[in-house]
Amino acid sequence: MIADAATPDRAGPGEHVDTGRSAESGNAARLGAATKALLTGYEPGERYDELLAADGALRPHWQPLAGRLTELGVGGLAQIQARVREMVDDDGITYNAPSGEGGSRTSGPFTSPTHWRLDSLPMMIDSDEWDRLARALVQRSLLFDAVLRDFYGPQRTLREQIVPPEVLFAHPGYIRRAVGVPAPGPRALFLHAVDLGRTPTGEFAAFADRTQAPSGVGYALADRRVLTRALPRMFRNATPRSLSPFAQTLRLSLIESAPQGVEDPTIVVLSPGALSETAFDQAYLASVLGVQLVEASDLTVRAGGLYMRSLGRHKRVDVVLRRVDSEFADPLDLRTDSRLGVVGLVELMTRGAVSVVNTLGSGVLENPVLHAYLPRLCRALLDEDLLLASTPTYHLATDPGRAVLAGPLDRLLLTRFPSRERVVGGRLSADGAEQLRARIAAEPELWCAKELVEFSRAPSLVARPSVGAVTPQGFGLRTFAVAQESGYAVMSGGLGQVLVDGEAGELMYSSAAKDVWVPISEDTRTGVRVATVPPRPRPAPPVAGPISTPRVLSDLFWMGRYAERAEAMVRLLAVARDRNADYRNRPWQPGATSLQPLLDAVVAVSTTGGTLGPLRAEGPDQTDVAGRLRALTVDSRTPGTVAHSFWRLVGATRAVRDQMSTGTWVVLGGAERAMARLVAAEDEDGGQLDLTLGDMLVSLLAFSGLARESMVRDPGWLMMDAGRRIERSLQLVALTMHTVVPERDAETETALLDAYLVACESAVTYRRRHHSVTLARSAVDLMYFDEANPRSLIYQLGRLRSDLTELPDELRSGPAERVVEDLTAQVERFDPDDTDIVEDGWRAPLAALLTAIGDGLQEVSDVLERTRFAPPGQARPLWSGTVPGGER
Repeated sequence: MIADAATPDRAGPGEHVDTGRSAESGNAARLGAATKALLTGYEPGERYDELLAADGALRPHWQPLAGRLTELGVGGLAQIQARVREMVDDDGITYNAPSGEGGSRTSGPFTSPTHWRLDSLPMMIDSDEWDRLARALVQRSLLFDAVLRDFYGPQRTLREQIVPPEVLFAHPGYIRRAVGVPAPGPRALFLHAVDLGRTPTGEFAAFADRTQAPSGVGYALADRRVLTRALPRMFRNATPRSLSPFAQTLRLSLIESAPQGVEDPTIVVLSPGALSETAFDQAYLASVLGVQLVEASDLTVRAGGLYMRSLGRHKRVDVVLRRVDSEFADPLDLRTDSRLGVVGLVELMTRGAVSVVNTLGSGVLENPVLHAYLPRLCRALLDEDLLLASTPTYHLATDPGRAVLAGPLDRLLLTRFPSRERVVGGRLSADGAEQLRARIAAEPELWCAKELVEFSRAPSLVARPSVGAVTPQGFGLRTFAVAQESGYAVMSGGLGQVLVDGEAGELMYSSAAKDVWVPISEDTRTGVRVATVPPRPRPAPPVAGPISTPRVLSDLFWMGRYAERAEAMVRLLAVARDRNADYRNRPWQPGATSLQPLLDAVVAVSTTGGTLGPLRAEGPDQTDVAGRLRALTVDSRTPGTVAHSFWRLVGATRAVRDQMSTGTWVVLGGAERAMARLVAAEDEDGGQLDLTLGDMLVSLLAFSGLARESMVRDPGWLMMDAGRRIERSLQLVALTMHTVVPERDAETETALLDAYLVACESAVTYRRRHHSVTLARSAVDLMYFDEANPRSLIYQLGRLRSDLTELPDELRSGPAERVVEDLTAQVERFDPDDTDIVEDGWRAPLAALLTAIGDGLQEVSDVLERTRFAPPGQARPLWSGTVPGGER
């Protein structure tokens, strides 16, 4: 991060801080000239521009930012963009691109996360204009709520022919099983998102409505958190409305949605899993709301209720914020091939035993043809004129639709809404257009057309971030409204989008996110609401105890193992890198004969011999040792490498993101950047490998310290620490087996033992205790039997025993505890002097002990996997941070 003293967005000593708009009039002329210089090359063109009016003047609501932007200049803007990008990485904000869309080769074999792109220039919307837009959004939410209740209720709009029946029954979002399911809370539509943009006339228009399981609230909150810290002075000048009231209202609304008679509801966010596209959004929102993030495997229906598996027991769940599409929510009543739903969930909803929001079947409101009928629906259901228009939409079975179809298709998006097939007219040839017209003529009632609109442009830094050039980029906005007893509350701003250029931008495809700032006005309240019924008071909920589902316990356990595995390999590779530099071209140097055994140990411990082959320091089949060590660091596709273990660690951590502190992502972000630097330095001479290994070790140690000092000692932490102890012991056993057990000549053994102790982080302790030559017996005594050494095996077994016995009774495993007790007894019975017993060049007693320890620790891991982590029956989560069953 940039230090405060060098940060261009902070006031230095003696620097004047503009605290409001009072200086605007006095500095108007100077500000205008300076701003023109800053915006050199800013050419908005014929489209509506959010920054400049038609005469080129700065729009008034941008004035609070204009002065600060001018002070920063081009260099300062580039520095701010770099700062924002680093903060996004440190907060771990990601988007899991679908396969083939932006996946990184280094992102690991089981996920394709891309870094969230956030424009460092916020979008300003005039306060009065926003209030008008918010009122229109509230009306739109009320209208969609009324439509949803009618579609699954009396269907008056169909009987009175306000909308044709195919609008409802032909759309895949219509769930017949949802008919008769009571609406949770006072509204049928709980959360409503609207994608909109400003048209050439200067008015906002809705492009699409998101009612299935709207995403983006978490991203909007995270974006605001980043820009608040990255632009503190600019934030003070602009004084945008806070987003916190919306999060608070959302939580209260979830509580209000609980089934009748439930005063202290348990709320969960039902997620498709850690690899769903918006996994960060789901986890961050759950963290902000203070509720549990769950997957289908964490839930079960029993005794007339929905329960969450926790600590060997079952905790009743009352409210589910659904992020799984309706059709996948219940494999019993809906899609039988779903692995994302809970068997029996629909039946519970029908009985009113659990509240699921958004309710099942709400996706029918996403039918694009519905926009053509909204004005009539608003008049029929609300007795009002529609305030927020949609981009022009036509049902092609109507006279206006047929007239549009007869004309040019270049500016149309044509959608067959039963199959969600979309065709952009501008991409069709003349023959293709005629073939499409023929298809539509055969079934016009199933097609709609939407005119493509060039949305407004706003100043942005994402096009040329490194030089701080302000360019006009297309702007879109996703707004959010949440239901409550007193109406709907609208987020003050929303999730801004930097639209890509051209036709894709007209389809609202974005290249980056943008924070949206609405300045505080004198009459601003916590939200825009429609008051109908005063909310009923609720007692303060009691403090909840720890909730640890089998999935969460498994991910935390493997998080500990991957962290320890990555750290052990980093240490071993660093030692191998140093010894290779010392001995590779100096075979006469004392200890040079230890290089090949050490390289053999690297291959054996990493288990990469079968994939990457052996490491040969010399001879006819000599290996590029430096290149192989680099591959053992960055090759994410090969199990046993640093990158493979690290990305598995990241995946497991993301799977329990809602339980981790924000500092976690600062630490992992540093390691990720270190890895990326090594990947980029393809022709480096080895210096970058040294730097990367050092940076990785620092990050992994910080991660370990964060877990030790910042995490609550709950069952999840105990499982994570147990995983660490098991993995550290297994790594120690493997390294000892391949460096200490074989007998070698004195010179080779001394050098090899020294490398062994360095890799085990115990060389300084050994030298302080033993001033003479390094001996195998003394090294083994330190690493296996010294209870004061936190790196010794006996210390790990003691901690592992403590972790297992401190678990709640529901999670304790008798077989695992017995194995640990047996292993401890074997170690205590072993005579360190037996280390010197050699048979056929092999320290046989020591080898037998190591084999027994390795087998026993693997048995402990397997027992926990089978009995404490596995979902019941054959159920398996589709998206999991770790891979169920077997070695990972």
